[in-house]
Amino acid sequence: MNRHAARVALFAIVAAAAIPTVSYADHDTALVKVASELGYVYGYLGPEDAVSLSRPGVTIVIRPGEKLFDVNDRTEAMDGPAPHFYHSDVFVSDELFNRLRQIAARYPAVPGGERAIVVVNPNAAGAATISGAISGLSVGQTPGDQTLTVAGAAPANLPVTLTLIGTFSNELPDVILSRREIIADADGTFKTTVPVASGYFRGGIVTVEATSVTGITPAKKQLVLKPVNDKVSVPADQTPRSER
Repeated sequence: MNRHAARVALFAIVAAAAIPTVSYADHDTALVKVASELGYVYGYLGPEDAVSLSRPGVTIVIRPGEKLFDVNDRTEAMDGPAPHFYHSDVFVSDELFNRLRQIAARYPAVPGGERAIVVVNPNAAGAATISGAISGLSVGQTPGDQTLTVAGAAPANLPVTLTLIGTFSNELPDVILSRREIIADADGTFKTTVPVASGYFRGGIVTVEATSVTGITPAKKQLVLKPVNDKVSVPADQTPRSER
């Protein structure tokens, strides 16, 4: 490299270093702020290292670094850059902010219908700190059906997200079977039925993760799936005497 080329290269390096670095946070919006503005409940899903946004009728799961996100049982692709961490918060692009606004408009809170959910922004000045735990989590298989009955206790009127995770082989990764958002009653209890299909597999392990808003300790329960009618003797299942 001659002396002139070296000077040009050095000037380019110095000029590039002099350009101020623009933080993503200067353009994007903190997801907790998006939740507060649009009326979503913000929750952290520990099993998936993801964030859930929920309101009556819809639960959205957003994973930092991924451009796919879940809307109830559907997986959708987002426009713009993927969500990212910045100063212990998750930031999203204007495109995703607008998409979340459109989804919220499709699931308005109905007066006199489902109970309203109050969004708590833990970063807001003077915001009350929510604490507590999900306790007494019980999971049972529903006789004659591919569903589980899930019950437990949580702070009154708070959302509880139930995530079902299936483990079917020591050679296969775990899979998320379903996710459902419910609200604890005024007395702090909850009970619901959630499907295990399409992951029903006799002898497989199903883990139920119950999570809520920031500050609420989650709970976990496992069970091994049995035949749907495990305690019923069906003649059609018996081997005919002529074949014994």
